[in-house]
Amino acid sequence: MQRLLQKFETAKRIVPRPVKREAKEPTKYGAIYFGSTAPAMEEALEALEARGIHLDTLRIRAFPFHDDVFDFISNHERVFVVEQNRDGQLRSLLMLETGVPIEKLESVRYYGGFPLSAHHVISGVKAKIERAA
Repeated sequence: MQRLLQKFETAKRIVPRPVKREAKEPTKYGAIYFGSTAPAMEEALEALEARGIHLDTLRIRAFPFHDDVFDFISNHERVFVVEQNRDGQLRSLLMLETGVPIEKLESVRYYGGFPLSAHHVISGVKAKIERAA
């Protein structure tokens, strides 16, 4: 078992690092996304900023998660996990691998049969922020 743990630790340093983007203004909110959600996320970020909602983002590019992922989550009060998956697999992996409280990782997911759009991201993030206020 120790051998497998060592392999994962080594892999974390070798796999592609996540790409971080800081919001134009300081924020307590972050968003994590990956893969095919990137185009919708980029469009949504512009629209959210126009509405005064600023998010730092982290685009994950590999698993096992680089230590940057743990740092990103710990540096934000709430983190929206944007994915196009019915079961919220990325959020589940993040909870398992980081051990952060379930409330800290907010799921923003869409699985309606069409590609994720900026509208899904915008409405999901806004609803979660408004609900918490």
